[in-house]
Amino acid sequence: MAQSNYKPGYVVTLKGDTIRGFIDYQAWDTNPTTISFKSAISDRDKKTFGLDDVSVINVDKLAAYKKYDCKISMDVTNSNQLGEGKDTSFRAATVFLKVLQQGKNVALYSYTDDLKTRFYIGDAPDYTPVELVFRIYYDLAAQVHSTTIDDDTYKKQLFALANKYNSLDDHLSAVFENATYNQVDMIRIVSRINNISKTEIEKNYSGHSKLSWYVGAILNISKTTSDAGSSYTAGGGVPSTSSQPGAVFGLDLVPDPNGGRAEFRFEFSLNPSRFNARYTLKVSPYDGAVASYNQLGISFAPQALFNIYNARDFKFYLGFGATLTYFDFSNAQFHSQNPGLNDYFPKEPYYFNKLDNAFLLKAGFRIHRNLEIYFNYLTGTATTGGGYFALGDQLDQVGVSYFFNRK
Repeated sequence: MAQSNYKPGYVVTLKGDTIRGFIDYQAWDTNPTTISFKSAISDRDKKTFGLDDVSVINVDKLAAYKKYDCKISMDVTNSNQLGEGKDTSFRAATVFLKVLQQGKNVALYSYTDDLKTRFYIGDAPDYTPVELVFRIYYDLAAQVHSTTIDDDTYKKQLFALANKYNSLDDHLSAVFENATYNQVDMIRIVSRINNISKTEIEKNYSGHSKLSWYVGAILNISKTTSDAGSSYTAGGGVPSTSSQPGAVFGLDLVPDPNGGRAEFRFEFSLNPSRFNARYTLKVSPYDGAVASYNQLGISFAPQALFNIYNARDFKFYLGFGATLTYFDFSNAQFHSQNPGLNDYFPKEPYYFNKLDNAFLLKAGFRIHRNLEIYFNYLTGTATTGGGYFALGDQLDQVGVSYFFNRK
């Protein structure tokens, strides 16, 4: 599943040598213990560097990690798994800490494993990291068992540093008051301690997701059938398949455009189709029959995608979603193939449904970041509300889209 995503960067060996090249950046959910490295992007062979090989990993403009010996807290902060009483347990380990910010006064780091995310602060000049302490636990002395205590020691630690570097003012005091233990608030506080401007914070630490929009054309392959026990089927009625062009436009959101695999879409589409069945009635007047109408579906479809193959210029993905569709019907007919017999032909109305939903399964690939080709499978919708016809529709789509504002 982990396809390569090599980005320019460098490593620093334990001897202090800097080696530039390309690092396989995977937007790691947990701090890495090893990385894959190439001296040139075209190299077929790769090297693996770990804690025993390098002290610094830097992916240009994306992420940086430094090797440190740390105390790592082991208490649980998931509110659904809290224990009773304060847990001060920790483990000592050598790890790569992610460098969130290093300024003239302090450095902010993070470390994430399967248990939780922790933040560390390092004071100039050596920036040696110390964990910013945050704990949640049940109060054993409380009469109500569900009473919890929030140990916000991290605020006291940061407050002391802000006071040391003369950064305290009314604005920073308000930030402290409303802060929680998350990356955004930690960076806001540390940036003030480092005297970093608001403009630079928004430019370098905002963490904006990548949003692009797209337009495309689709081929709608509509398969319309009737219930096996309907009067239409009993009278000899047959299914109908149509292929009609349609249009699609939407927004694509990539939470981490630098290597993340997940994407989310909000899509609108126009999906025309036509039902046109010609057959011979098995009941009176035993004549050739025509049942037909035009259908236009206007759909909204939120979708979630996962890039199975995730190179820069080629991606293959699978996805799923749901559609909510408004249907408009026109030119509905049910008549004899012989106009002279229409007076003897049964008069049966269509009871059309105007609104329905379906589930969507998707597969596709993207070329050079902007061009995409895909296939959609949609579960069935009810075209008519019972009656004589009792029709339902199942839609397959083959589409091509072009993405704008995607670099």
